Amino acid sequence: MRLLSRITSPYLTLLVRGANARVVALAVGLAAPGCMQATQVYPLVPRKDAVAGSVSVERIEGGQKLVVLQFAQLPPPERLGPGLHEYVVWLGDTRGTEHKVGTLDYDRDHQSGNLLATTHLPEFTVRVTGERDSNGSQPNGIVLAERAVLTN
Repeated sequence: MRLLSRITSPYLTLLVRGANARVVALAVGLAAPGCMQATQVYPLVPRKDAVAGSVSVERIEGGQKLVVLQFAQLPPPERLGPGLHEYVVWLGDTRGTEHKVGTLDYDRDHQSGNLLATTHLPEFTVRVTGERDSNGSQPNGIVLAERAVLTN
């Protein structure tokens, strides 16, 4: 398995972006038995089209949380608005600051997408936006789905 992308900030570390996200999540669980706790799964609230998505959060060692986003029935970004080419995932903290987690790995053939990341934030709002590119430091596009998350 190859690490495709890594983005680090004081709040987030993107671990993997790609089709192997589920396999990596399983491998993390097998490699660190006893470190994982109960998974919290939240449906994402769609803002556009009829997307089906969820975010699951698991506490892992060091006070970090593993955040996994999965989507089905996900239309291409350009259907959200003209000039949109990417789905970007953000975590908003309680101060209102948006932290870019990364770009959703979008499978056009299956109209699905996923992303795997970690955070130490105990409370955050997940937002998935359609963006012109993935280089922005703040969301500028149309919100596809979002969900407030409070971990215990």
